[in-house]
Amino acid sequence: MHTKTSVLSLAIMAALAMQPAHAQQATTDTPAAAQTSAPDAQAATEKSKPTQTLAAITVTATKRVELMQNVPIAVNVVTAKDIQTAGLTSASDLQMIVPGLNMVPFNGPGAANTVIRGESTTIGEPNVSFFVDGVYIPSRDELNFLLADNIARVEVAEGPQFALFGQNSFAGAINFITKQPSDHQEASVLVGAGNYDSHKEQFIASGPFSPGSKYHYRVGLSQDYFGGFYRNSVTGKKVDRDRKRGAFLTLTGTPTDRFNFRYNLIYDATQQRGFAQRFVENNGAFVPMFNDNQMFFGNLPTLTSGFGVTPGQYNHHSLLTSLTMNYSMDWATLTSVTAYNHFDINQLFDADYSPAPVQMGGTTGPQNSYSEDLRLLSPGNQRFDWMLGFYYYHLSNGHNDTTEYVGPAVPLGGLISDNNEGTRSAALYGTLTWHIAPQWDLMLAVRKTDEKKSVAAVTTTLASVKGPQTVTPFDASQKFTPFTPGLYLTYKPSKTATVYASVVKAIKVGGFNTFTTNGAIAPNERAYKSERSLNYELGTKLSLLDGNMLLDMDVYRINWHDQIVRTIGSLGAILNTNAGATVSKGVEANLQYAPSQRWQFRAGLAYNHSNYQKYLFPIASIIGMDPDLAGVPLQYAPRWIYTASVIHSQPLANGWLWTTRLDGRYRSSMVAVQTGSAIIPSTTVFNLNSSLEMGRVQVSLWVDNLLNKKSVPSALFAGDPATTFDFATHQRPGLSLFQPLVLAPVLRTYGIDVRYRF
Repeated sequence: MHTKTSVLSLAIMAALAMQPAHAQQATTDTPAAAQTSAPDAQAATEKSKPTQTLAAITVTATKRVELMQNVPIAVNVVTAKDIQTAGLTSASDLQMIVPGLNMVPFNGPGAANTVIRGESTTIGEPNVSFFVDGVYIPSRDELNFLLADNIARVEVAEGPQFALFGQNSFAGAINFITKQPSDHQEASVLVGAGNYDSHKEQFIASGPFSPGSKYHYRVGLSQDYFGGFYRNSVTGKKVDRDRKRGAFLTLTGTPTDRFNFRYNLIYDATQQRGFAQRFVENNGAFVPMFNDNQMFFGNLPTLTSGFGVTPGQYNHHSLLTSLTMNYSMDWATLTSVTAYNHFDINQLFDADYSPAPVQMGGTTGPQNSYSEDLRLLSPGNQRFDWMLGFYYYHLSNGHNDTTEYVGPAVPLGGLISDNNEGTRSAALYGTLTWHIAPQWDLMLAVRKTDEKKSVAAVTTTLASVKGPQTVTPFDASQKFTPFTPGLYLTYKPSKTATVYASVVKAIKVGGFNTFTTNGAIAPNERAYKSERSLNYELGTKLSLLDGNMLLDMDVYRINWHDQIVRTIGSLGAILNTNAGATVSKGVEANLQYAPSQRWQFRAGLAYNHSNYQKYLFPIASIIGMDPDLAGVPLQYAPRWIYTASVIHSQPLANGWLWTTRLDGRYRSSMVAVQTGSAIIPSTTVFNLNSSLEMGRVQVSLWVDNLLNKKSVPSALFAGDPATTFDFATHQRPGLSLFQPLVLAPVLRTYGIDVRYRF
């Protein structure tokens, strides 16, 4: 199926490319943006590089190039200049300047739980999808890739985007759009150094293959080394040392006036020793049956020492390759995006996070995905504008998960699970925009998906004092057919004002329970179904002061049903099930103001109130707490987030330009466990970047976490294997079923980068 689909798209494009171009007539009445499909519009924008006001920012959130001000979706745009001046180096850095975004480290800093509008989940697939040039990135662990001066802009679309993006865009979609090659030969070298033995190196070259050529390239290599904050008391080495490497290649060509293509290859790899985190003792909910406290209440502590673990590693690498082809006809533009993504993980970690050898955990295995996206886009500026697309996606995920007691704890056994999971999905999607009147637009966006998920798993329960080794096979499949419509009404009282309202249905398909660290999974508990939501939004976007000020605001309400939450199965296993319901509502606002070429100010706020409306959590009753969680806030969903930026550019003598940028972010407290009893305290972080540039040379000084705020970045609740072992061997009088696993704070870092362009 992969080969047939790819060959079909190539054959279509080849046939169209051979057609003569004499029939193409672009009228001067049609704006260039309206005639250009999303993948190739960036080239025209970057090559012309006009002096733009803030009101001229364009986005492709609707698969069509439009002014951000006119799109009936809440979209935050992070430009290449933002990435450079703010010193952003990874996807998780985006939250510093995007107010509605909260990225919580999950399973250590190697992956992220991305939260938009309070729709948080720590189980199953994510609620916010990530894309690179429109290509879906399926793994949470791939989200921390290096930006490496390869990103033209990032579009953060808030609210459900399933109709246009599909694939887990339940709460939002984040699309990284890579840079186009340049029209002339250019190259740059960057070297940097900072505290904690950090250093970075980067090389980029770009240009045409020959003078006047229709074919261009862009290539880059990067490396980023960090020596680590915290020392491992067992080995004496830094526990959180890591090295990231990346490479990219972009090839573009315009063989005819009608046909262009773009080939992308992106490689990313991480080598990390481990994570600086450890379990914390509970402080309440004493249960006589277990003779111990079963819950933590109040603010979780900040941990900056006491990290002693058996050495492990967290290694992964990914390879993303895609081919985008565009053929422009008089009546539409045909776009094909063919992509392949390979991700491989090799993780081994001390599961008890203590100096004693008690339990080791790990995950190994490859993940491969293939996708094909074919779409037709009308020229625009018609009474009816439309887009029609077909999408095919195939995911193969083979992984081995282990939790095995070691050393003196071997008699407690462990679990090994060999999993082969697959997803095949085909979808028809599209939009139809009716320009009812000069001031009124009505857009309908729909997606009809036919998706099949399958799993073949073998779980081995190792021999222990409880019994002999057992092997449990599991083989099943589920079919999902979600239909997700969205209706968007836009009113433009003037050229500088837009008011919009939308009603959108979102669905995230279900999955399987294949692995549990305790108990057993009954046959009728293996699968869980789709969750769904109905989203209401009202917003306005204003361009003021001749385009030098942008103000956009929105209010929303989300009714989330059949929510996937945790429960205890009939045989004692902790499972995923559709037992929750949540109402999330809030307000978002962004202000950008550029009073002059030297100054720019930005401010943003996001208020969210997301509480369970229905959720019975049986685990709570076991530890003496109320199992009815109605009214409890969702995990990792802060009530308030504020962001602010001040950017100043000052010309100096002898042609030097001095640019300084200060970014600040405040996040209110958020809960770390379903019961809402354990709190991750609020935090405020400031980053400062200052650069001097003249001609080919740029020198940048940067400080992240300027005030050295030692805040808890993340925590989750799990069973501590060391506690279990100590209780089983009578070294501890009681047993805590769950304890908070708290991640150490990110400390202040600073350094200098030097870039030379030639």
